[in-house]
Amino acid sequence: MMMIRWHFPSLLLTLLVIACVTLLFRLGTWQLSRSQYKRALQTQEQQAQALAPLSAAELAQQSDLTKLRYRTVQFEGKLLPQYTILLDNKIKSGRVGYEVLVPARLTEQQLILVNLGWIPLGRSRAELPQINFNFNLTTIEGYLDFSYRNPLISSSLESNKVQWPLRMQQLDIELLQNLIGTNIYPMLVKLDKAPASHGMSPERHLGYAVQWFALAATLAILFGMVMLRRKARR
Repeated sequence: MMMIRWHFPSLLLTLLVIACVTLLFRLGTWQLSRSQYKRALQTQEQQAQALAPLSAAELAQQSDLTKLRYRTVQFEGKLLPQYTILLDNKIKSGRVGYEVLVPARLTEQQLILVNLGWIPLGRSRAELPQINFNFNLTTIEGYLDFSYRNPLISSSLESNKVQWPLRMQQLDIELLQNLIGTNIYPMLVKLDKAPASHGMSPERHLGYAVQWFALAATLAILFGMVMLRRKARR
């Protein structure tokens, strides 16, 4: 019984250190993977921006959507403002607002959503804001991207009531196709000339990875030194 009492604190400390080192190592690995992912995005962006813009016909023929991210497009297409979508909970400069998406005619059988930009929240969520964008565009110029989907959001709409402009918690292409009755291309056109910042740079992710790995190594070394000293005293 005395032996069990003597070793129990050491066992508990060992398990705690192993858990901490494992967590720190996983955090470092995650930051390393984010650095590689951001670097791949930057490379893809640079390569895509160097290519000639895609026309509507060329865009409709593409099958590998992952290779189209950040590709520039230029085509004649009429906007359909009667189907305006307000993508909710989009933050810009610390302010909450909406991204305004409007379908444009890509082909006779297909629409594509155009991200016109960001607008701030109205005076309250019960009141939709004024939308002051140019809906008379005839030439669509921008770059292609995907819309981020939050896995924690279970429903795209706040309620089953459909009212245009349609406020959506996240973009649901299949739902919009059913509502509008037309096929919709599974990517967005953003009217910016170049993609916005991808957030934290690859170098910062790499720096955080080094810090987490260093903390894991330091903790493991300190624990090893403590255990050696304890063993030497016996």
